[in-house]
Amino acid sequence: MSSVDVRKRLLEAAGPVFSEKGFEKATVREICQKADVNVASVNYYFGDKEQLYLDVICLAKEMGVSRAPLPEWASDTLPEQKLRDWVITLVRRMLGTGELSWSNHLIMREVLRPTKACEHLIQELFRPFVNVADAILLEMLGEDVPAYRRMQCIFSIAAQCQFYRVSGGMVSLMLGQEEQEIHYNTERLIEHILQFSLAAIKNLKQEFDGSVMESSSTFHKI
Repeated sequence: MSSVDVRKRLLEAAGPVFSEKGFEKATVREICQKADVNVASVNYYFGDKEQLYLDVICLAKEMGVSRAPLPEWASDTLPEQKLRDWVITLVRRMLGTGELSWSNHLIMREVLRPTKACEHLIQELFRPFVNVADAILLEMLGEDVPAYRRMQCIFSIAAQCQFYRVSGGMVSLMLGQEEQEIHYNTERLIEHILQFSLAAIKNLKQEFDGSVMESSSTFHKI
């Protein structure tokens, strides 16, 4: 078996184990057993368990991005369309299921119970993605709305998406599976989140446009 094969098998085995048990409770022995390799392989190929975990986090990040990449926009694309695409991308990354679901679960675990690896996710995944949203909101709101208010909007939009990832089981219990499948499927959630967010953004812009007009009126009276 080649070195590339062993390394790949370790990563593929470690992903679901770390996702289910977290970094602390997952053991090198269990990972090596699932990969069907010698228990010393982790140290040989990765140095230690912590580096293996970081590499698995990197793999989970790449899987999420490849599954739901942001589109490339033409220069005349409306900011509302960009925001729609951003929300669609976020929801699909968060709610991904099937054979890749361990990667979503692992990243969500890292968000809720951060380890040292979370810094990598922040710099390589979250911050660039948030910067895209910030540029979209700047285009929609203008420079009169301060940066911290734009960031609050981004966090609020992301929180709506995250709720259905974290609390999907509770939603099912409250509503029933049939209603959830009809009214809370991915496409309907995207439309609701987008409609709700656009209304809030419009209200925020009106609030600051009104403040600017009031300040201008006061200045002219003086």
